[in-house]
Amino acid sequence: MWTTITLSWRQELMSDITGDLQRRLANLVRRGVIHSVRHDGIPKCRVDLGDIITTWLPLCQGFSGANRADSNPYAVGDAVTVLSEAGELNNGRVFPGWNTGKLPVPEGSDSEHITRYSDGTEIRYDRAAHALTITLTEGGTYKITGKGTLDGPVEITDTLTVQGKTQINADTTVKGNIGASAEITDKTGSMSGIRNIFNEHNHPGDSGGSTDKPNQKM
Repeated sequence: MWTTITLSWRQELMSDITGDLQRRLANLVRRGVIHSVRHDGIPKCRVDLGDIITTWLPLCQGFSGANRADSNPYAVGDAVTVLSEAGELNNGRVFPGWNTGKLPVPEGSDSEHITRYSDGTEIRYDRAAHALTITLTEGGTYKITGKGTLDGPVEITDTLTVQGKTQINADTTVKGNIGASAEITDKTGSMSGIRNIFNEHNHPGDSGGSTDKPNQKM
């Protein structure tokens, strides 16, 4: 009788251990979609795994360290993979998942690295052509803050508006008209000063006296 009880207890114990191991193994790597997300100091989400919805789990960012920190917001419905330490889902960390086909991969060649955002903005680098292309969606803007240098030929195909002072230290060729709503000066004088001199000047007359001022103003 005691032998039977002992065997039964051992069988139950082994069954419990086996069941726990199977559960942990099954939960080591799980795939699902984001059920809900919150973005704060430590971004977290809940993941729909099909049979259960997890608790709030940390979202993996590209990198977070002393020298650099990335922010890549996830959205509800994104496919993700949950990796859980020791197979405990409460210890899970959420990583970017796989392409489900709902969001097609941007088309490009094998030599291109492409990042496309949901609004259509795209960053594309072709390492074979050594070409970087940034395309903003209609109405998009960009802003660069800080001191910098453009080293190389630059072509601007639309209107250029400069809000600060401009200094040109080399010869400049202009093929179109130049207009100004304020003063134009060089190292000896201004356009308005030259105009005043021209409009008011006269010359000694042939018979003495002085000529009249110019009858056509500058």
